[in-house]
Amino acid sequence: MNLGLRYNFVRHGSRFVPYFSAGVGLGWIDSQPEQFGGQGQDFTFNILSAMGASYHFSDRFSGQVGVLYQHFSNAGQTDPNPSLNLFGPQVGFTFSFKRRASDREFTE
Repeated sequence: MNLGLRYNFVRHGSRFVPYFSAGVGLGWIDSQPEQFGGQGQDFTFNILSAMGASYHFSDRFSGQVGVLYQHFSNAGQTDPNPSLNLFGPQVGFTFSFKRRASDREFTE
């Protein structure tokens, strides 16, 4: 579970929207402290950031593509605490069931 903020770099209503997002949160993993590189406990703290672009195909359907960095750690509460660092692609699609009045017209 993460809580974060997203900043869109263009005005509302544009079809192409570059963005940056960041957040923090709490998580649960299947720790294996007896294995090399394993976490010392299941509970983790998460830090994440992402950047990419969203494109609105219509007033209800959009696609997103970007890169994501995520860090998992138990914040030194137990030993071992090697942390996990992830970096990779992010692809998604969004469908809105209800049309919003502000989204009916797009600018190029």
